[in-house]
Parts: sequence; C-alpha cells; structure tokens
Amino acid sequence: MKTKAMLALVALAAAGVVACNTGDSTGQAGVSLYLTVAPIDLAAVTAVNVTVSEVSLYPSEAGTGDEGGIELAGGPISMPGDLTLNLLDFRDGQVAFVGSQTVPSGQYSRIRLQVVSAELVRDDDGDPNTPDIVEPITVHSGKVDVPVPFGLTPGDNLAITIDFDAQASVQVNETNGVHTYLLRPVINVAGMKVS
Repeated sequence: MKTKAMLALVALAAAGVVACNTGDSTGQAGVSLYLTVAPIDLAAVTAVNVTVSEVSLYPSEAGTGDEGGIELAGGPISMPGDLTLNLLDFRDGQVAFVGSQTVPSGQYSRIRLQVVSAELVRDDDGDPNTPDIVEPITVHSGKVDVPVPFGLTPGDNLAITIDFDAQASVQVNETNGVHTYLLRPVINVAGMKVS
C-alpha cells in the first residue's frame, strides 16, 4: 500500500512539478492519467479507500476483450504493491497522478482499471477519541472499463483526467438492518489536454 508521502509526491506531479512521459518523433506519444472525484454526501464517511492494481490503455483495434492493453508503467501505479487512494482526498478540483506511459501513436478507445478492493471508513459516534468503523465494500468485478476515445499523433503528450463518482459508485444495501456496501464504479472523463 502506498503511503501518504507517496500521495504528496503524486500531488506535486499533478501540479506539474514532476515531468511526465514525453512523446517523440518516432511514432510514439505520451499519455498521463489523473484522477479526480465528484462530491460525495454519505453521512459521517471519513474515507473511501479504493485499491487499484493496474491501469491499461486499449487501442481501438483491440476491441472489447481483455487482450491488447498497454499497461501504464510509470508513476505511482507502477510502484511495488497496489495503489490505494482515499477518494475523499481528491474532491473540489484536487487530482491524483496515477501513471504515465509512452505508447504508439494511433486511435484508442478505453482505459481499464483493475480494482482489487475497497473500504468505507465512517465515524459512527461523532467522538474523535474513538476509532472509526472500517467496513469492506464488495467489488463484484475488478475490471472497470472507461470509454475514452482519443487519437495520438507522434510527439503528442496527452493528459487525461477521469472523474471517479464516489457518490454514485458506492451503493448501500440494507438487509435485516445490516448495511452492506457495494462498489459499482461510475467513472467519466473530466478532461483531456494535449501539450
């Protein structure tokens, strides 16, 4: 699991202090992925931790299957262990740098995130001196495909920001008075910028 120090480095990268991969004139282009979060209004929730093990870009010719993806191999997502992000840290315009990669120029159709686990942390009694409750969020399918059609020409550097809608993604299921949480990720494209 990545530490808060890693998240601080991530914030610097998102602010442009750390340079991302660059494209060149040999048919390659650079892609960097950032994450932001729409507002969430779950009562007394102090954290929504989502753990991602891999992020891949899929060329258009790869179709809808699992083969043909190009894994982001630079940045926090490539560090040892899985990348855990508290989604609540990236609200109100804050972004997390997820990863980057030099890829062949051409047409791309989607981004896939491999989500391995999630948990919800909440304050059940309003007392800061008592521990918060950590509850697992069931992840039915770890493969989350985000449709992102884009084209790259040699030398491009494309920054993509995706919006993980935590409010819509975390669903509460109540059975016999017991709350269980489900993660059905709702992720949209918040912006794309070529430099």
